[in-house]
Amino acid sequence: MTQSYEPILLCRFPGESEIRRFTPTAQEATHEDRLYFGEAELRPWPGMKLSDGMEVCGTSTSKDVYEAGLSRLIPKLKERSGKTVICRQICGRFSIFEPERMALEYFEAFPDMFCFMFYHPSTGWWMGASPELLLEVLTPNLAKTRALAGTRPRDIEEAWSAKNIAEHNIVVEDICRGIASLGSDVEAEALRPYNFAYGQIEHLCTPILVCSKSSPLQVDRLIDTIHPTPAVCGYPRKIAISDISDIESYPRQCYGGLIEVPAATGKLAYVILRCVHFDSEKWCVYSGSGITPDSDPSDEWDETESKAAPLVELLKKYSY
Repeated sequence: MTQSYEPILLCRFPGESEIRRFTPTAQEATHEDRLYFGEAELRPWPGMKLSDGMEVCGTSTSKDVYEAGLSRLIPKLKERSGKTVICRQICGRFSIFEPERMALEYFEAFPDMFCFMFYHPSTGWWMGASPELLLEVLTPNLAKTRALAGTRPRDIEEAWSAKNIAEHNIVVEDICRGIASLGSDVEAEALRPYNFAYGQIEHLCTPILVCSKSSPLQVDRLIDTIHPTPAVCGYPRKIAISDISDIESYPRQCYGGLIEVPAATGKLAYVILRCVHFDSEKWCVYSGSGITPDSDPSDEWDETESKAAPLVELLKKYSY
C-alpha cells in the first residue's frame, strides 16, 4: 500500500491475503446517505448525513456515564422486553501517524475477518476488522447472512448463559422475520449455531441461508430489510434507534454502517464494526454491546472493553 490522502477504500476478504483497492471515478459524487468507491459502496449509520462531515470524537465515554445510561435503559427493557445495542467511545492521540502501516498490522492480526480502511473528505479515516457479515450473494437465487450475538471469553467449556442465548435468538428471529416479509417466494433457513472466535472472545453465531424459489433475489431490497439487525441496533428497531439517540453521547457516524464490495459470486456486505475513526492527531474506537432485560451494566462495560482491546492495544503503539 502507498500512502494517499485521496479517497480510497482498502479491504481484505476473510481468509485471503490480497488487499483490494477501490477508488471513486471522476463522475461519482457524494450522496447524503452513501459513498461510491468505484464498484464498492459505503453507507454510514442510518440517519447520518455525509454532507455534514464527521469530526473525530476526542473524549472517551466514562464508566460512570456509560453505566448510568444503562441503568436508565434496563428498567425500560424489563417492562417492554427487547434489546438495544449501546456503544461507547475510547479515545487517544497519535504520536506517530502511519495509517498504512497501522492497517497492515491490524489486518495481519485478524486473518479470518473482513478488514478495511477507508478515507474520504466527508468521513475522514476509518479502519476495522469486522466479524459481522450482513450478506454474501452466492448465486442469483441464493445468499447467506448470519446472526452474531452473545459474547464471552474464548474457549469456555460450559453452556452459553441464558442472557446470551436470549440476546442471540432475538437476532435470529428478527432476521428470519424480515426475510419472510419479502414474500412467499423468499425463504430463510437458520442452520446450526456455533462458536465464532474473535481474538480472545467468542460469539454465538447462526448462519442463515436466503433462497428465492423462482426469481432472482432483490439484493438491495434484502439489505434494506434486514439492516441494521438487532446485533448492531436492537429490537424493535425503531424503539432501539430512539434508545440509542437518547443514551449514546456521541453520534455513531460510520460505526454500524455498511461496506458493500463486489465478490466472485456477486456481492459481499459487511457491517462496519470493531473500528476506529481517526485523523492525523487523534483516534476514537467505537465499541458496543447488546443490552437486554437481564444485563448488568458492569458486565456490559467489560464486554465493550474486551471487544475493543485488540484495536486499542495496536493504537497505543502509535500514541502518546
